[in-house]
Amino acid sequence: MVMSKPSWLSILLILLICKPAGASKSGDSFNLINDVHWDEIDFRIEGICICPRPPPVFYETGIIISYWEPFLLEDTVSEANYSPFLGETIGSSLMDELGGKNKSSDSVDIANESTFAQAHGYLLPLMYGICNRNDYGIWWSEYDAMWQNDEMSAIIHPEASLFANKAMQLSCMADAAAVNTGYPLDFMPWCIGSGGSAYPMTGHVDNDNIIQANNTVASRLIYKLNRIMMICDPADNLCGCNYTPIWIKSHYKMHVVRPADRSPAYPVGKSAKFYDSGLNPPYRGDKGSNDEFLWVVYRKQRCCTCCN
Repeated sequence: MVMSKPSWLSILLILLICKPAGASKSGDSFNLINDVHWDEIDFRIEGICICPRPPPVFYETGIIISYWEPFLLEDTVSEANYSPFLGETIGSSLMDELGGKNKSSDSVDIANESTFAQAHGYLLPLMYGICNRNDYGIWWSEYDAMWQNDEMSAIIHPEASLFANKAMQLSCMADAAAVNTGYPLDFMPWCIGSGGSAYPMTGHVDNDNIIQANNTVASRLIYKLNRIMMICDPADNLCGCNYTPIWIKSHYKMHVVRPADRSPAYPVGKSAKFYDSGLNPPYRGDKGSNDEFLWVVYRKQRCCTCCN
């Protein structure tokens, strides 16, 4: 039986309507009131502090304050240039290979069970001025060649070769056990708890669990922004904000708000099993398209009020 041209066009039209549109991702844009979990801030006064000053003052006294500041928003996405923060795609999708995917779903690549995601970072100056800090700019990984290429990324982390062996990677099991009880091991900066290795600082993660892999990508971006000195650590020095090319993991925690909102905020590398129930259903979650994540990152602030 030979079908007429109008019949073929009808079938094609039906297929296009029924097919999930990968290029038409959408979601609710970030809502400052509802998407920041304000009880995470945990503001405290801890005591008296003394900080040095140039002569003739020599020193100043102040009060030690500490809190968790929601200071950074991170997209981790499978579609290039899509932003869950904005709920829409910005500009063109560039080349197809800039998009992310779960490689285990490809029959050609079935042995390589990994995930790739682009990442974007946006500073969130909600509590600027309480503790002094020097953070710069935003990040858009589609324009970062090192984010796309594991070998090229070694330019900024040559020490990764020291940890590219089974013994050092197996040691990350200790960090995973610790972080899942709430205490990430800062003396193991090459580990991201249940997320595996902090290296390479790219969007490629050897894990086909989409949610866990995206958490790892978001954590790597925090590490990278520390490494290239775009963000500093205000909990490392009462009298200032130190740049920490080797990150201090315990000074960060995050929670996911797209494609659905989950609380509380967890330490870097927490197992996704604690928050992934119903988070990333097929096609669309409560607040946005599936496989497209938005993370609110909290940074530990601990400073002397004399030095702001």
